[in-house]
Amino acid sequence: MRIFQLVSILIVIIVGSLYAFHKKTDIQTIEGQIFNTYYKIKLRSPKKLKNLPTQIEEALEEVNLQMSVFVADSEISKINQANADKPITLSKPLSYVLQTSAKINNESGGAFDPTISPLIDLWGFGRGHKFQNPTDEQINEVLEYSNFNKLTFSSDYSSLIKKDSRTGINLSAIAKGYAVDKIASTLEEYQINNYIVEIGGEVRVSGNKDNKGNLWTIGLGVPLANSKANAFTMDITDISVATSGDYRNFIEQNGKRFSHTISPKTGKPVVNNLASVTVLANTCIEADGYATAIMSMGYEKGLEMSEKLNLPVIFFLHNNNNGFDIKSSAAAQELIGIDNETN
Repeated sequence: MRIFQLVSILIVIIVGSLYAFHKKTDIQTIEGQIFNTYYKIKLRSPKKLKNLPTQIEEALEEVNLQMSVFVADSEISKINQANADKPITLSKPLSYVLQTSAKINNESGGAFDPTISPLIDLWGFGRGHKFQNPTDEQINEVLEYSNFNKLTFSSDYSSLIKKDSRTGINLSAIAKGYAVDKIASTLEEYQINNYIVEIGGEVRVSGNKDNKGNLWTIGLGVPLANSKANAFTMDITDISVATSGDYRNFIEQNGKRFSHTISPKTGKPVVNNLASVTVLANTCIEADGYATAIMSMGYEKGLEMSEKLNLPVIFFLHNNNNGFDIKSSAAAQELIGIDNETN
C-alpha cells in the first residue's frame, strides 16, 4: 500500500491558492499546496468565483482533519488510539471511505487493506520516521493484528469496533482520491460541469475544455523517478484517473530498492514486475483504491481482477531490455484505444 510522501494524505500545510482567470477562454485556474503535494483545478466559467478558492481549501482541510494519521486529534487518529471492543461512531465521510475500502478489500482478495498502518510504522515509511528493515519475526507479529477483518462494522457502516487495540488504519492510498471527488462535488454545487481536478497526480475530469467540444487531455508519465516525459496522452471526459507505481516513493539501501507499497499479505514492500498501474473509474476514490490494490497484486492477478470488474487499467511492466511493456485491460482498449506495446 502506498505511503504518500510526494503524494500523501499526511500533514497539511496550506500555502494558499493561486487564482487565475483567462477571459478569452473562460478558463480559470486554482492551485496550491495540500497533503504534502500540490493541487490544481482548471474550470470553465464566465463568472469570476472569488469565494471558490477559499471553499476548496476549507474542504481539503476538512478531509485532513478527518483522515490524516499525522493530526493527533483527527478522526482516524482517535480510532487508532481507541481500545478494542468499543463501538466508535463514524462521520459520514469516513463511513463512506471505509465502506469503499471494504468493497475494494473484498474484490481484491485483501490486496487493498488500510489496516497496514502498524506495518508502515514498522518499516519506518511514515513521514518523519527512519527506514528500518524489520525481521520476519517482527513482521509476522504485526501481521497478526494488521488485517481488515480486525474491524467489525455496523450494517450501514455508521460505526465500527476494533477487535484488537493495536489495529490501526492509514487511508493514504484512498483518501486523496476521495478529496478529488469532494472538490468535484464542490464545483458542481457552483453549477460548474466543465473542469479538471488534480491532487498529486490523481485526476477527475468533467465536460469539455473549450466551447468547441474538445476533451481534456492528460498524460501518463514514463515510470522513471526523474522523468517528466509522458509515455502517451489521453483525451477523456467524465471519468477519474489514478496511478500507483514503484518509481516515486522508494528507499534504496545497500543497492536494494524498497518500494513504499507494502503487501498486506507478506507485510513487506511489494516486489513484482509492475512499474506502474493506471486505473480509470467513475470516481477518483475507486480509481485510487484499485490502483493500489493492483500494484500490490501484480500484473497477472491484477489483470484478472480488472477483466472481472470490467475496469479500464493500463499496466507498465518492467522488461528485460531496461524498458517497459505497456499492457491494458479490454475495457481500457475499448475506452481509449490503447494497444499493447513494448518500449
